[in-house]
Amino acid sequence: MAEKTKKDACYKHISRYMPKNSAYRSGHMVKCRNAGGPSNYRMGGSRQKKSTGGPVTIRGQGAVMANRLR
Repeated sequence: MAEKTKKDACYKHISRYMPKNSAYRSGHMVKCRNAGGPSNYRMGGSRQKKSTGGPVTIRGQGAVMANRLR
């Protein structure tokens, strides 16, 4: 009987986000392992910062945050 291989941290990390029959899954696992593990590799690319808020002014087409004016 064949022994099961141990699953590493990258396998567990990627399996949460990708379906089992995905062609992209193995590529993501390779990238994760090259990055040094799931703590250095994040699925979905970079995330945008949340806006800090601030006073809202009415100008033209609707409400625009003051620090977003051009």
